[in-house]
Amino acid sequence: MSEAKETKTMNIHQKLQRCRVELQKADLKKTGENKFSHYTYFELSDFLPKINELMDKYGLVALFAFTLEEAKLTIINTENTEEEIYFSTPIALAELKGCHPIQNIGATQTYARRYLYVMAFEIAESDALDGTEPDEEAMLKHKKIDIAKVATIKEMIKKTDSDEKLFLDFYKIKKVEDITNGNFTAILKTLNNKLEKMEKENNTPDLGI
Repeated sequence: MSEAKETKTMNIHQKLQRCRVELQKADLKKTGENKFSHYTYFELSDFLPKINELMDKYGLVALFAFTLEEAKLTIINTENTEEEIYFSTPIALAELKGCHPIQNIGATQTYARRYLYVMAFEIAESDALDGTEPDEEAMLKHKKIDIAKVATIKEMIKKTDSDEKLFLDFYKIKKVEDITNGNFTAILKTLNNKLEKMEKENNTPDLGI
């Protein structure tokens, strides 16, 4: 019996099991690295291409759905679409400091997808799950600020008539772009305080005394 004909006689559970067995034989490499907690972990991209290849081979397709309460991964038998298996997990929305709400949603979706694929394809903890949950907040804290934040700091330097070189020397950085997300809030607060003080002094009436 040819492989194509064999897959048509397999139910969705048999197909999924074949994918799991072949996936565990694949030479997957971890590319994620948490430099602060000193461990490596699997990024979604480390195993998803191989999973997609196996699902295509065995006639399966995976659909991801996300709400603020639950994330769900549904696997469907493409040769009998009435057959499906789903995996779900409750959602705890990530709250990464310095991020726009949509970025928090994106981070939560990425983690949920990774978690559900690990669950669905039973990627063994000893091989793939250790470190699957990176400390996203710690990583973000040590990343350099984005273009919008750079523009905000530069604008505040101008508004406060600050000497940019002295400013950079004080924070021991070579350029504004070297500011990290972890330092951004404190630096912006310092500049805002200086601006408020300047505005207060300028608005103080001259009493002639």
